[in-house]
Amino acid sequence: MKRVLALVFVLVFVSYSSFAQETRYEKLKVFAKVMAIIEHDYVDNVSEVKLINNAIKGMVSSLDPHSSYMTKSEYKELKIMTTGKFGGLGMVVTMKDGVLTIVSPIEDTPAYKAGIKAGDIIIKINGESTIGMTLDQAVKKLRGKQGTKVKLTILREGATKPIELVITRAIIHVKSVKYKKYGNIGYVKITQFQNGTTKELKKVLKKLGKIDGLVLDLRNDPGGLLKEAVGVCDLFIKKGVIVSIRGRRKNNVQYFYSHDDGNEPTYPMVVLINSGTASAAEIVSGCLKDHKRAIIMGVRSFGKGSVQSIIPLGDGSALRLTTARYYTPSGKSIQAVGIQPDIVVYQAKIMPEKMGMSLRENNLLHHLNNPELKKLLNKSKKKHVNLQQELKDDYQLLRAIELIKAEDVICSRKSG
Repeated sequence: MKRVLALVFVLVFVSYSSFAQETRYEKLKVFAKVMAIIEHDYVDNVSEVKLINNAIKGMVSSLDPHSSYMTKSEYKELKIMTTGKFGGLGMVVTMKDGVLTIVSPIEDTPAYKAGIKAGDIIIKINGESTIGMTLDQAVKKLRGKQGTKVKLTILREGATKPIELVITRAIIHVKSVKYKKYGNIGYVKITQFQNGTTKELKKVLKKLGKIDGLVLDLRNDPGGLLKEAVGVCDLFIKKGVIVSIRGRRKNNVQYFYSHDDGNEPTYPMVVLINSGTASAAEIVSGCLKDHKRAIIMGVRSFGKGSVQSIIPLGDGSALRLTTARYYTPSGKSIQAVGIQPDIVVYQAKIMPEKMGMSLRENNLLHHLNNPELKKLLNKSKKKHVNLQQELKDDYQLLRAIELIKAEDVICSRKSG
């Protein structure tokens, strides 16, 4: 009986394999036939190499917005781009629902200074429609020599008509970590995760010295290197999983862990995110959230939770292929979902309310004097006005700083 079952299994397997091979062979025959018809009957002469390259591109680009086939010249351009020695606008773009969409502008770059915003849709580049373009084709048109100009036509939510911007390309040198102090609250902005980000952040934290809390700003951070995201998390997390990468097969899982070096700060933290927070920046946000190390504030992040591998193909061309997904320490996938903030705060401008005179005890005739009143009022007014004025255009940051201050007050009262 066992021999009969084994024979049936072998016959079914062989039949299935033969069917699969036959189906593949039939489809390849159709492909060759279509290619021959195009070569013979298409209105213009088309090279065989171009047809094959475009066929491969179509096959790979149909998988997801981040997978692509690169010809020899395109792969060469990618390697040049990773050195940072190229002219560009300073923004991260993706194909979303078939349209060229800006993930985020990079701070202090031409795109950022021109007013490009996360979520903008580019419908034309130098007057040419982007509909039907691949991501690589669009990126190639956006890049160019330093000092040259590129005209973008964009659609923006809330705008009644398309916006046209002329932006001058520049060599993009991005400072990864910036910092500032608001009173005794530290503020650190990571613009993107590149080589040396973790080292830079270590130095910045030392420069900030003893602080009551930290705001980590990851808004419009398009991501970058995984190792740097892991390194940044390791500065704040004593132990546990930082992120896991899971491929197609169940055993294809890779975990990244934190290491307790005894120097992790314990002060309260708020992480700011928005729709331009992507990839490596989402890994950091998700890790700090799951470990309850920071409060996440802002709006839902972009949701780029996939890993791309560059695979050279031997003839100078290469394949950029999505090979895995990122998962937060709690096992949640970032892909298309992003990081949900603990406290939702939309960006806004502060407009002081016009009010009439407010009547208080100190306005009453013959009120009892308090020697501390004038000193107290001046001190509180100075602190309040300075922060409100400085952050009048950044309501999210103002809320983050106020939250840390409130937490610090609560902790000090408990210990007192």
